[in-house]
Amino acid sequence: MRLGEKIKRRRKEIGMTQIDLADGICTQAMVSRLEKQKVRPSRDLMEKLADRMETPMSYFYGEDSMETRHSQVSQLSKMIRQHLDRREYDSVAYLVETNQELVARSIGEDRLFFEWIKGLLYSHRDGDHDKALKHLSDIEEGTKKGELRVEIIDSIGNQYQRIKDYEKAEEYYEKGFESFSEWMGHEKKAKLLLNYSICLFREEKYRESLEKVLQGLELLVENNTLFLLGDFFYHKGRCLEQLDQDRQASEAYKKAAFIFEIQQNERFLTMANLALDQLEEAEVQN
Repeated sequence: MRLGEKIKRRRKEIGMTQIDLADGICTQAMVSRLEKQKVRPSRDLMEKLADRMETPMSYFYGEDSMETRHSQVSQLSKMIRQHLDRREYDSVAYLVETNQELVARSIGEDRLFFEWIKGLLYSHRDGDHDKALKHLSDIEEGTKKGELRVEIIDSIGNQYQRIKDYEKAEEYYEKGFESFSEWMGHEKKAKLLLNYSICLFREEKYRESLEKVLQGLELLVENNTLFLLGDFFYHKGRCLEQLDQDRQASEAYKKAAFIFEIQQNERFLTMANLALDQLEEAEVQN
């Protein structure tokens, strides 16, 4: 059975009209053309239609097709990123290890993504920063411009931070900024700004660090997101405290704690409250 026939059969099985299927995804005319085999859908479009019909891609393409593997890799990458955002590296390692066959068969940018993850695990799980740095530097050379390249460059900067080569770390963060494009997602830019700020703070360049923090906060506010917002307020507090702006630092810590509480981030909530308590205690003693 051809793809168009499978789409039509599945749509009718669940009592869905072409308009229902197309709603928010494409036009009704496009669905009609797909069913009549007049056009071949892109992977992205087909994944959205399959999701709308609550049907796996394998139903339309078969278990071992390129499209099905691409969908499986996309789902795996999405789950890995969710754990990365929460810094749950053991869970990331588990996902990679239990999907080794899928990872091994990945190609192109998907392959580079998993190589990037391997480098992160060398550092965060194994504690081998030299091995992580070498691996990330090797794959950075073969990665084209784009969001993944910025993430790899950011990770290299982080590795240089860990071995306290802050000058080299700054060099890579600046390299990351040079790779920015208007179409890139704000998450990648925010991560780079935050890590650059932390690097500058460790070099005791508190004003420069605060400048990066403010850029990051502006970016997140523009995009109406809580992503890393607590982290930026926390580091704003640290910078202001070093610059003897204790009242403003206290307000920043309070905002950070409020956001971490909403996100149920117990570790960083504790850090923010501890910083706030120490600041208030110092004020009492003075």
